[in-house]
Amino acid sequence: MSTESVPQERLQPTIASAAPRKRKLHVRAGQYLASQVRERSAAELVMFAKGLAVVVVTVVPIVLTVIVVAKAMIENGIVMTALRVPQSLENAGYTAETATQRLLDEISALNRNSNAAKPKTALGDTQLIDALSSIETPAGNIDLKSFQSLIQKVLGKQIVQISGEITTRTEDGKELLRLRLRQNPGREGLIDVETAQGAETLFRKAALNLLEHIDPEIAAGIYFREYGDEEAAMRLTAVALSGSHPGAEKYAMNLRTYIYLSRGQIGEAASATDGARAMDPEFAAAEYTRAFVLMAQKKPEEALQAAKLGVARAPDADNSYNSLGIVLNSIGRKDEAIEAHRTALKKNVRSIVAYRRLGIVLREAGRTREASDALLTGVAVAPNSSLLQFDYGEDLQRQGRNFEAIAPLRRAIEAQPDNLRFQVALAETEYALGHGAEGDKLASIVKNRIATGEKVPPNLRARADAVVARAPPAQGK
Repeated sequence: MSTESVPQERLQPTIASAAPRKRKLHVRAGQYLASQVRERSAAELVMFAKGLAVVVVTVVPIVLTVIVVAKAMIENGIVMTALRVPQSLENAGYTAETATQRLLDEISALNRNSNAAKPKTALGDTQLIDALSSIETPAGNIDLKSFQSLIQKVLGKQIVQISGEITTRTEDGKELLRLRLRQNPGREGLIDVETAQGAETLFRKAALNLLEHIDPEIAAGIYFREYGDEEAAMRLTAVALSGSHPGAEKYAMNLRTYIYLSRGQIGEAASATDGARAMDPEFAAAEYTRAFVLMAQKKPEEALQAAKLGVARAPDADNSYNSLGIVLNSIGRKDEAIEAHRTALKKNVRSIVAYRRLGIVLREAGRTREASDALLTGVAVAPNSSLLQFDYGEDLQRQGRNFEAIAPLRRAIEAQPDNLRFQVALAETEYALGHGAEGDKLASIVKNRIATGEKVPPNLRARADAVVARAPPAQGK
């Protein structure tokens, strides 16, 4: 019989009776527990509490261990165990846990600032398992390490554990910090980094070195885009293409397109983008590089179509709109280019490329105030980007605001002390502010680098020569 034939007044009691039944159930359960408490002696209640405590300290750590291990397996199967640190470092506030977290933080920062299309590699850590293993139960400590091994065997996947230590030594009156990492199983050495510039520099250097081993394609992109080191980038793309890093090959081949284009090797760039697309015909990032190759081949309309295809294939990726914006700007459609980069920022508010390109297009369009505002927002959102700090400093420098420009330019060179472009720009600003000693020091460095045969980019040559002309003569001459 359908409900339509039942009078409404007969339905009401049926619906309303569900809530009282639930309330009665809760009341009966509460009454039962209360009666049990009244009927038990104090000794029995103590025994019950102890039993409950054993269950909590035994079951909860095991459940958390399953979560930690399963998460590591799902992400990438790599976890970091706590670093061993010397007493001097502990005294400075870097405990084993703090030092390990700083290294993990630096790797996270590199991933955040990376413009790679490839998903980033994140490292888990076993500090929670280590802490839980120290819990004592009436039966002794919980052996969560063995439980962790059991989970791996049942799920059929092995977790790679990275472990290591920081040591110190003194040389010429300076304390040197050394960080060595290895992976298990196999106890294969991964990195061995040393510095006299303190713990923070050690963690920054170690993070990039470690990333070379666990995610060479991401590291290659950082070397190419952030440091302008094409040789290191090519070397690491070769590692990624060697077959030992499944899933990274198409990204590495695509990155080679950018490297070849920066060298003016258009034929090699075309072959590389075709190779990436052959690995995955639906690969959106290959459409970005194909668009740039077509631009280099003086085929703007085809380039625009390729960029639009990239957007269609990856409509939620900021890289799609940044690539479209670059192509639109190159063919003179600046308003559309600005809108594309702003869309990229809606997709990813930390898109360093979007802030930098937006600054370029706005400045070229004569909207200098908006360009400065875009770069200021960029350094506020992503302060660890040396390129954004440099672009903002140069923007201020162009406006004659050298006093304001000095801070971002110094931050840029702190992150990349060997970047020639950064050294030239900071030297110019130091001289402009009357800081002769600081300017002379940088000018001498630039002079020595050029004298030893270092190649200077064509668009930097005139500025570098002007800085070198102000360098003090070498001592003894």
